[in-house]
Amino acid sequence: MSVPTLDASLDALVAVLVAGPDVKSISELTGKIIAIDDRYSELSIGRVRTAMMAAGALEVQLSKGQTTAINRLVSKEVSAAVVGLVSASAADSFPELARYKIFQIPLKSRSSPAKP
Repeated sequence: MSVPTLDASLDALVAVLVAGPDVKSISELTGKIIAIDDRYSELSIGRVRTAMMAAGALEVQLSKGQTTAINRLVSKEVSAAVVGLVSASAADSFPELARYKIFQIPLKSRSSPAKP
């Protein structure tokens, strides 16, 4: 899975966010630390933060770490993890994960809310 680096290509992407089963909406992540992999640029991280705010999480801290984002979620170090910045069709085909909730957050501003 390659990650585009051009600014314009970010508009077509969706952030795939994985959270625990107790998280029912993006807004419940307000004030929480969300893991994101080191491979994403600062520009991507800023766009993800903005998209999460538009989806209802008014304040989040995106945190990089030496351990992958999904491993930080599994170890309960963070409340949620951004596991990919992918096309909408790839996000739609993302597999369900037992005991976790998956959200799709479009990086481009849209009037529709994030997909659960």
